[in-house]
Amino acid sequence: MIKFKTFISKNRLAISVSLNWNYKTWGAVGVLIILLSASGLVLSLEDPEKESVSILARVNNDGSGIFVRADTENLADMTETADGVLTAVNPQYWVGKVFMTPGPSSIQHMILMDIVKEDLGLNFVQYGTVADNAVYWTQVAPGQMINKITTDDSIDGGIAWEPHYSVAVNDGLCVELMTTSDYWQGHPCCVVAANNSFLSGNENATERFLAAYMLSVQWVTEALSETSEDHDALLEITKAIGTPAAPSATPMSDEVAEAALANITYAYELGDLAEQLAEVVDTYKSLNIVQQSTLTEAGYDSSLAFTEHLVNEQYLAGALNEEGGVKEPGDLGHYGGALTHIGVAYLAADIHQIALHVGIEQGFFEDYGIEIELLGPFAAGGDVMNALLSGHASIGFVGSPPVVSSSINALRS
Repeated sequence: MIKFKTFISKNRLAISVSLNWNYKTWGAVGVLIILLSASGLVLSLEDPEKESVSILARVNNDGSGIFVRADTENLADMTETADGVLTAVNPQYWVGKVFMTPGPSSIQHMILMDIVKEDLGLNFVQYGTVADNAVYWTQVAPGQMINKITTDDSIDGGIAWEPHYSVAVNDGLCVELMTTSDYWQGHPCCVVAANNSFLSGNENATERFLAAYMLSVQWVTEALSETSEDHDALLEITKAIGTPAAPSATPMSDEVAEAALANITYAYELGDLAEQLAEVVDTYKSLNIVQQSTLTEAGYDSSLAFTEHLVNEQYLAGALNEEGGVKEPGDLGHYGGALTHIGVAYLAADIHQIALHVGIEQGFFEDYGIEIELLGPFAAGGDVMNALLSGHASIGFVGSPPVVSSSINALRS
C-alpha cells in the first residue's frame, strides 16, 4: 500500500493521493539510462576549462503543453483543477498511456518524466518495453505529432512545443491536459548557446549579434499586443515559421498562431537561469544519470556551481549601455561596411525562436554588421548541439537541457 502527499515547491501543482497498489519506482531506470545514453544524456565530467559551449541569453520561458485524445477514457479524472488552476494529477488514470515527446534530451521530455516519476510515482519507459505501473513515451518530432496520433491508435497524447501544442488542441482530435507552465511556471526553455572556440576570437561580433537579437525580442514582445501596428506582421511570421515544411501540412490559422504566441514568454535576460538549470541537473541526479561525486571531481561542489560556469553573462552585458539599454551599432564599433558572417543553427517549426527570424527579416542583424547563415532546420536539440560541438555552427538556438547534458558530456575524459 502506498500513501503519499507531496507538495512541489517549484510549481503550483500539488498531489494528494491514496492508492492501493505495489509499484517499482525505479524498476526501469536501468533501461532508461541506456536509452538516455544513446541520446546523449548519460553524463560525465572532467576539467571545467574544456567545456565546449556557453549559454549567452534566454530565448523563452514556458511555451509547451501536454495534450491527449479528446475521446480518452477517464479524461476528466486525469487532472484536478480549482478555479481554473491545476491542483492535482491522479496516477491511476495515467497508467498504460503512451505519450509522444520530442526526445529524451528535450525540456518537454524532462518535464513529462518529472511528472510521471516524481509526482505520479510511476515508471516512465520507452514504448515497446513492458513494465508495471508505467506511462510510456515514444519519440516523435513535434511537427509530425498530429499525423502520428491520427494514424496510430496506440498513441494517447503528447507533449510538444509551440505552435504544435496549440495546433493539436485546436484541431478537434485532441484536448489540453495541461500547459508546462501549469506544472512549472516560468520554466526555462530555449537559450542562445555558442561554441567557446568561436567566442574566444569573436567577442565584438558576439556582442553585436546579441544587441541585434535583443532588439528582435523587444520587437516581438511589443508586436504581441493586438493594438501594435506590427501585430499582423508577427502573425504572418509565426504562421510561416511554425507550419511544418511538409506537403501535407495544413497552413496555421490566425487563431492557432494567437494561442501559440500567448503560451510563450519571450525573453533575453539571463536572470536566475543558472539557478533554474541547476534544477535540471538535480533532476538528472535524482534519476542517477549524474552523481554529485562526478561534479565534485570536475571542480564543481554543486549543481549550481556547474550551471553558473555554463551561463556566461559577459557578452550580453557587453551589448548593453550603462542605462541598461541596447548599445547602438557605432557604440559597438560598427559604422557600416563589411558584414561578419555567423552560422546559426535552429530548430524546425519552432516559434520559440521567432526572434531570430524577426531579426533577419527586420534587418536588425544587418544593422549591427552581422550576416546570418541559417543552418538547419534541425529536428531536435541534440542535433543543434552536434552542430555546435562540431564547429559547424557558431551559435545555436536550442533547448536548455540539451545544452546542459551535452556540455557535461563534452567534459568526458
